[in-house]
This record gives sequence, C-alpha cells and structure tokens, in this order.
Amino acid sequence: MTGSSGTRSTPLGVRVEGRTAVLELNRPPANLIDEEMAVRLHGSLSELDARADVDAIVVTGAGWVFCGGADAAAVRASGRAAPFADAVARLFAFLPRSTTPLVAAVNGDALAGGFGLMCACDVVVVVEGARLGTNEAAHGAWPLLAQVPAIRRVPEKAALTNALTGEPFTTDQALRLGIVDEVVPRARLDARVRHWAGAVTAAGSAVATGRPLFYRAREQSYDQAVDEARQALTRAFGPQ
Repeated sequence: MTGSSGTRSTPLGVRVEGRTAVLELNRPPANLIDEEMAVRLHGSLSELDARADVDAIVVTGAGWVFCGGADAAAVRASGRAAPFADAVARLFAFLPRSTTPLVAAVNGDALAGGFGLMCACDVVVVVEGARLGTNEAAHGAWPLLAQVPAIRRVPEKAALTNALTGEPFTTDQALRLGIVDEVVPRARLDARVRHWAGAVTAAGSAVATGRPLFYRAREQSYDQAVDEARQALTRAFGPQ
C-alpha cells in the first residue's frame, strides 16, 4: 500500500479488440484502487461478461505498474472505509462468478490488492522483474481482502509467509510456485497475452458453464460438487 496517486480523470480504460475486451487500470504511477476504481471495475466486468461478442477479458495496468493495491491515503481521508471495503468485496466476489475467462497482463508490480486482483484471473502473464505479492505487513497491516483470492492461487505455506513478512515474490518464484503462467520480456507481453486470450476460448460456449462451476467446486464438499456437475452434464447433453 502506498499513498494517493493523484490522476483521476479516466481511472479505468475499456476497449474491445476483436472478441477480446481490455480493462486498463489508469491511475499512474501505481494504479491504486479506491472506491471509484473498485466500483468501475466491477461494473465494467459485469457489462463485458454479459456481452455475446466478448470471449475473453484482459486486465492490465497503465504505465509500468499493474496495481499497487489500495489507495490507503485516499480511503482514510474520505472517511468512507466501509463503502470502499464493500466495493472491493463485491468486485472480488464477482470475479469467480464471471462466465468469461480473465487474463491478467501484468505489466509491472502487482502488490496487495493488486496481487489479489491478479490471483483472481484465470491466466497470468507477467513481465520480467515485477514484484508480486501482498505487502501490507511491511506497513503494519494484514492483507484482509487481498488474501482471499491469493490463498486460492498461492500454495498455502508460501501464501502465509508472504502475508506475515510482506515480502513479495520474484517472477521466478511465482512461476515455480504456479502463481503465474508465463514470465516474458516487456516487449513480448502484448503478443503473449493475445495468444492466451485466444487459447482460453477453446471450450467455446461451454466456458460460461464450466468456469463458474470450477470455482464453486473448490468451495463445496466432494459430493456437492459431483452433484452439481451431474446436473450440468445432464443439461449439456439434454434436448437443445
């Protein structure tokens, strides 16, 4: 967590390139998340997820940082800690329910809540040299919301050590732990993200059912997961 970034004119860029939508956090230098950013991210993701002409959503940051986490200074100054927390919670709750695959184009550091956002994406491509992880402990805090998606992507021991120490992972560590899918030179980021945005659509319309089912299955008992999968399979092979 760091201080306020200052730039607020267009905090979130949205564009559609072919059948891929790109959401770009645009509050340089650190692309920090405040209440407005969290609300806009949630709203834009929801709208794009409902579009029949969008097969994949890429999340990235402007400049040299993916996302440095919460804009702690702005949230404290606003006196709106509860609405901010509610907005981030709604965003994080929506991410596993999206029926559209999410690809993180991590163009630089992904820290604190930015790391949580990265971990909630399905495929992660990151530039060499980026720092990845929660860093709240270094500021005398705990990654309360950021840890929720993080502990579902990061091996438990590594996630706990990161939360306790606030020391981010290197890209090599993150790749070795399976936190990210690919580490690339900055000049190759766009090309590799385009590749992955196409690759994650291989299942076609089945993704709309399968992706949310995948994330729900991790929270259910084995029998519950099997039963819901049985119902989905019956619908998939039933009369069209």
